[in-house]
Amino acid sequence: MRISILNDTSKNSNWGCAATVHGLRQSLADVFNPSVMDSIELQPLPYKKIKLLRNRSVSAVARCLADPQHTTGQLATQLEKLNFKNTDGPLPDLLVLNGEGGIHSKSGHLMRFLGVAKLFKELGARVSAVNQSVDLGVNSREAKILGIVYRSLDFVSVREPISLRLLQQIGVHDAVLVPDAAFSVTLATQDEKNDVASRLELPERYVCLTGSSDITKRSGNIFLKLYECLKQVSGLPVVMMASTKTDRALAKILRAHDPSVMVMTDDYDYRSALAVISGADLLVGGRFHPTIFAAREGTPVVPFKGNTHKMEGLMELLSYPIDPIDWHDLADCETQIKYALNDHQALGQLLAVNSEQRADEVIRLAV
Repeated sequence: MRISILNDTSKNSNWGCAATVHGLRQSLADVFNPSVMDSIELQPLPYKKIKLLRNRSVSAVARCLADPQHTTGQLATQLEKLNFKNTDGPLPDLLVLNGEGGIHSKSGHLMRFLGVAKLFKELGARVSAVNQSVDLGVNSREAKILGIVYRSLDFVSVREPISLRLLQQIGVHDAVLVPDAAFSVTLATQDEKNDVASRLELPERYVCLTGSSDITKRSGNIFLKLYECLKQVSGLPVVMMASTKTDRALAKILRAHDPSVMVMTDDYDYRSALAVISGADLLVGGRFHPTIFAAREGTPVVPFKGNTHKMEGLMELLSYPIDPIDWHDLADCETQIKYALNDHQALGQLLAVNSEQRADEVIRLAV
């Protein structure tokens, strides 16, 4: 059996990408034991500096998908204009679209993902779309086209309940809820904890901080306000977790403001990040996968919003009592940090128990 993964993000510096693709591959291997498991390499989207031409190419794929009379050849032609050329190699038995955070209205990759999934389905492969949050306007053109494509696929799952309700509204009634593949990570070992603690010279107690997809490298003032709040309320050293471009830029701003801040970058792998989070009193921020790491390790979190509803969905999935905070309204920040620190044990236990249940469900990604 041959399995191909569309949107293999494991080469991304982001810890979450590495963790989730590892978990997805492991689930697929455990269920199917494929003779070949490879990835479909996607070239960068064209016309990076000429958005009008890129938008025309994206719209052409959208019109093709929306047309019930389109031919497979026409779809392939339009996808070539988005730098996807169907190879002459063997068709996989199963194509797995790893959606992650790319299935939303601001994603430049959305239509290409949908187009490639539909193309392989029309060519005769079994196609699934998994491991994703879906955040689209219910009545939008994108939602209509996603509904057309997803209803034609063999299996569709989303990683949190808000996306599941949205798909039901769009008319994808066979979609199911399967937690993100990163839930399948095994807990950090004592050797991993000792090693990273030594390399980073971690203090006995500390708190961790991340950025979010909802802020940019120009959000320094907002981020510094959060940092000062966290530092003042916790009274503990802060470790900035920075594996994304935005978070690395914010870390530089933070270090310029306070050189005592410890920064962990993508020079360390996701297992090391998991180990650092496991030893923290608290994780604060809006990064989806580090929040999953914290839940797996029983570290309380104060969540912040991302650029989609994924963080709200994750908190609902985990039955967590703190709602994600808006980056542009930090009024509740101090109260929630105090609450998480004071109820550290109960909140950590809640996350550990609920995330363990979610981990057991990840195998269902391989259907």
